[in-house]
Amino acid sequence: MPSCLQTSLNALVETNRAGVAADFRAELRRISTKTLIIHGDRDHSAPLDLTGRGVAQLIPGSELKVYEGAPHGLFINHMDRFNRDLVDFANA
Repeated sequence: MPSCLQTSLNALVETNRAGVAADFRAELRRISTKTLIIHGDRDHSAPLDLTGRGVAQLIPGSELKVYEGAPHGLFINHMDRFNRDLVDFANA
């Protein structure tokens, strides 16, 4: 299975550059399905105040869950809580 470690450095840099430069604000405002945003307040690579909160404000009716003390990679380092929140949200 391909992984980030098998990808060329150039591909990784250009993918990151495209993601950082993309402006999805117009598209986010048009999302009409229920949306859960889960973000850690100690995410240094994508700080909550620069990313998660702004996305939550742009998506009408979205729900933002902030994990106190949590870094990036919540699906790994907070797996049980993350999965429980996803299932609860999907079943609501």
